[in-house]
Amino acid sequence: MSRLVKVLPVVAAMGLTIGLAPAASAGEGPALVSATVTNDCKLNVRTEPQLSGTLLTTLSCVNYTTCVNLETSPEEPCGKPVVGGEYTCVGGKNTQVKDNRWLEVAWRAPKTSYVAAACANFRN
Repeated sequence: MSRLVKVLPVVAAMGLTIGLAPAASAGEGPALVSATVTNDCKLNVRTEPQLSGTLLTTLSCVNYTTCVNLETSPEEPCGKPVVGGEYTCVGGKNTQVKDNRWLEVAWRAPKTSYVAAACANFRN
């Protein structure tokens, strides 16, 4: 019984440490992408980097997909964006943004899927 009492705090401490660790540090893996609160928690995933691409799904603020490419810089958490069709949304500084940068995400791999870069929220 005394062995169990000594082991349980160690196991509990290990579980707590693992549970609080981030999904990935910068450079360890692709970022996760979701919608932003400023865009009413809606981010469309499309088949092409343009508004005419087929809508595959709409991400919310709590469901994510994964970037296909690794971070190239803090300004590019999903790697280099693809230039495509123009869109508008509310950007990070709560201002209207007009942009044409799209990010490839792994929504329906191996086929390509895209989200609007300026409208997305990122998490490692």
